Amino acid sequence: MAGTFLNLGDDDQDDGSEPKIGAGLKRKTKISRPKADAEAVAAAGRANGFSRSTDVAQPVSPPRRGRPPLNEDMTYWRIYVSSDLRNQLNTLRDKEGRRLNDVLADMLAAYQNGKA
Repeated sequence: MAGTFLNLGDDDQDDGSEPKIGAGLKRKTKISRPKADAEAVAAAGRANGFSRSTDVAQPVSPPRRGRPPLNEDMTYWRIYVSSDLRNQLNTLRDKEGRRLNDVLADMLAAYQNGKA
């Protein structure tokens, strides 16, 4: 009796030539892709400062000292300077480990003392 409901005994449809649902997925072949060289990927990452290590990362440069206190009044000021002057000021700032604000304040004080 299995399979005869609503077929009313028609046996001419049981030829089995119809594919089963999902049979096309079994025949589908996967595209084979070569695996990436893990060493080459790791070397490229290390060259750009990236590591897959779970160790504690050491900072590339030490953090700058003299961060502004919470209540210090600071103002954003956009000025245009030559790239050479900017590089010299940044080198001086990084060498001494101070804020650029402090470097400029000392430069102003030295300029005013030299004028007096």
